[in-house]
Amino acid sequence: MAQSMVYADLRFAKVMGGRSMASQALEAGESPSLGDAAGRLCLAGRWSRQWCILVGLLATCLLLLVATIALGACYWQVTRSLQSTSREHKAEQGRLSQEVSTRQESLEQTRMELALARAELQRAWQEGNSSQLELESLQVELRRVMGVLGKTEKEMQEVQGKLNNSESTVAILRSCTAIDCCPSGWLLYRGKCLFISSEKKTWEDSRDECEKKYSQLLITKSWSRWTVPTFLRNADIPYWIGLQKSSFPWYDYGWLEEGEPGDEGVSDAWFWVDGSLYERPWQSKLNGSCAIISRGNIKPAQCEGPNDLHLWICEKAAGPSAPFIG
Repeated sequence: MAQSMVYADLRFAKVMGGRSMASQALEAGESPSLGDAAGRLCLAGRWSRQWCILVGLLATCLLLLVATIALGACYWQVTRSLQSTSREHKAEQGRLSQEVSTRQESLEQTRMELALARAELQRAWQEGNSSQLELESLQVELRRVMGVLGKTEKEMQEVQGKLNNSESTVAILRSCTAIDCCPSGWLLYRGKCLFISSEKKTWEDSRDECEKKYSQLLITKSWSRWTVPTFLRNADIPYWIGLQKSSFPWYDYGWLEEGEPGDEGVSDAWFWVDGSLYERPWQSKLNGSCAIISRGNIKPAQCEGPNDLHLWICEKAAGPSAPFIG
């Protein structure tokens, strides 16, 4: 139809230019149409010039109307297609907007949960640090308490040992009399049997004599100034006792455990014959490597030479069997 309109316009233009529409049609080889018939009539002179123009205008208007209708139909179809596409686009946009909104809400909730988790983690970390500091403080306190407890237990053991010894001594003393508690020639004093020599010897020989009697040289560390026997406190006679300066390491006498730090081999360390340390050294520097007791006082004395002779005192525990104290 659009082609017919174009052809009609061309033929009408030829007619207005004075050329023959029929000859144009023949030249184009097209089949005669309504426009062609009108053109032939106009050329034949059967219609007047006005009628030819009117007919041409009418044909042109009809062709324009048909073209307009066709274009309107196409426009309507295209518009309808565009509207459908627009609705689908809007629906898809709405769906995507809703999905984006949902995702945003989920993201916002996730952010809130993450913020809460961070706050909880921070709080837990602070509590962990506080707990760690408190644990370290408790461990320090526990070590201190354990040290105090160990010291207290050691003191309790020492006190218990002394108490057991005292109870054993009391039991022995209760089971014997002054006659059968000590051998003949020995003196009973404060749970000890004392032997007072009547001849003078060196400190080494005096110690050996005591050992032969299953005893040891006198140890006065448990006596105070007022518990020394009267004959020792009043007599001006020196007696060898079991106290000597030692040049050996202290732990050899049991005062320090082997391997512990300490001033090993201190030259002015004094020890009792049972290995315990003499804890009350003299105020002044006095010569001598052994100790005597005179008028109740302990003093150092020379004992290296063969002429360093004194009386001596032996001791052992009181009881029927009089066991050796070592």
